[in-house]
Amino acid sequence: MKAIITVDIGTTSSRASLYDACGRMLHMVQQGNLPVFFDDGRVEQDPVQWQEVLLTTLKSCAEAARSAGLEPLGIAVTASRSSVIPVDRMGAALHPAIMWQDRRSADMAQAMSESNALVYGKTGLKISPVFSAIKMRWLRHHSPDTWSKTHKLLGIQDWVLYLLTGRFVTDQSFASRTNLLNLETRCWDAELLELFEVPAAMLCDLVAPGSVVGDLSSAMACATGLPTGLPVVSAAGDQQCAALGLGLFSGERAVSNAGTGSYLIGHSSKPALDSAMRLACNVSAVPGAYIVEAAVLTSGTIYRWFKESLCQNNNGADLTFEQLNAEAAHAVAGCNGLLALPHFKGSGSPYWDAQARGVFFNLTLSTSRGEIARAILEGIAIELKASLELVEQLCGRVESVSVSGGMSKSELFNQIQSDVFERPVVRFDNNEATSLGAWIAAAVAFGLEPSYPAAFERAHRDSRSVRYEPDPANASVYAQRRAQSHALYQALATPALRELLKTPDLKA
Repeated sequence: MKAIITVDIGTTSSRASLYDACGRMLHMVQQGNLPVFFDDGRVEQDPVQWQEVLLTTLKSCAEAARSAGLEPLGIAVTASRSSVIPVDRMGAALHPAIMWQDRRSADMAQAMSESNALVYGKTGLKISPVFSAIKMRWLRHHSPDTWSKTHKLLGIQDWVLYLLTGRFVTDQSFASRTNLLNLETRCWDAELLELFEVPAAMLCDLVAPGSVVGDLSSAMACATGLPTGLPVVSAAGDQQCAALGLGLFSGERAVSNAGTGSYLIGHSSKPALDSAMRLACNVSAVPGAYIVEAAVLTSGTIYRWFKESLCQNNNGADLTFEQLNAEAAHAVAGCNGLLALPHFKGSGSPYWDAQARGVFFNLTLSTSRGEIARAILEGIAIELKASLELVEQLCGRVESVSVSGGMSKSELFNQIQSDVFERPVVRFDNNEATSLGAWIAAAVAFGLEPSYPAAFERAHRDSRSVRYEPDPANASVYAQRRAQSHALYQALATPALRELLKTPDLKA
């Protein structure tokens, strides 16, 4: 009996899963790895924390495989994208990981904005604090001591692949989130390397997504209980793997993956660029294909913040998510006019505005906690709807949206998405779409299946799905809320108001 182990290093938690040869998850272990959020916009993480999580979770999967009499064929790795870790020649981290949400480079990105057309035309990404290249440039200019000692600039996935195999390697799906990869050639672009002042020698070797990048080292094998020499696959970035795990093989389907941040993803057979540069185009996990991606930078993070910071029950204990969801479900669609703009770490698609801030508008003394909770869910879905419309302009009419991620565990949020999207929403039985996508990539790499669609069909052969149909009455309410949310953002984005909000007495 053969098995595949998948490793998924997320923003707030990481997990390793044991799958059988038919794509059935037999065991999963998860550990939290929350980053540190600073008041000045920095978001950092100690890379050693991921190393500890990796060892613990792989050891658990090794024990589960032995108990079940399964022989692991190999390990498939996916991770969140666009974070940066400078390391020395021995792979030791020289600085905390600068996470993808980090905003320290916002001013530098703004100063380079005249190059947006050039960069987007080559990479499918505008210059943004979210992506890796500007973080690398920031390190060069603001931490020269670290820069002078840096041998390689790694993403989280590159760090994990190095820990497993001892190789500095990355795949093109991760590289396409750096602002440094040319989408047409799928190689590092010399003009962009010069623009961002990043030497090519400091970047990892490039491979195609789904490639075997090396073998499990004897040290890691000893530490985890896995066999030495197991092949290790770089499956693709987490959002690319989620799209793969949800069967995104054509433009008729889109994917909404809602976790710490939310992503609305479409499929394209070629690089697809938006004339207004509002969408990202990245290399897909599917061989030869691309994804068109819109992002809400903070979503599940906001819901967690609201629950943990402001929600207690009558005896002073914190509410559970289930309790908060129940209160939100009792609020009417539209929350009696309450609007939430989920820009707690700036705005992603369609505005890409690093200066945007989160807003609750129309609060009154009669506003309930459940209405605020529901308004957060509605605000996230409204942002995703705007993204869906943009994706359709490049990829064609979307007939249904497949959902995954931690937020899709909420029946209410899935129904809100369907009502806001005015499309059927489908949730598969296995909600761990990212790890399933990694399994699909590994199943093909290890010869279990001939193609990605065949592996997807095999994994879902015996599974069930839940389909949510849009409620026309709610859809009309949300159409109005969408117009109001857009008008509110535009009003708050005026230079005069933003300048007023910067004054010292108002900050105090």
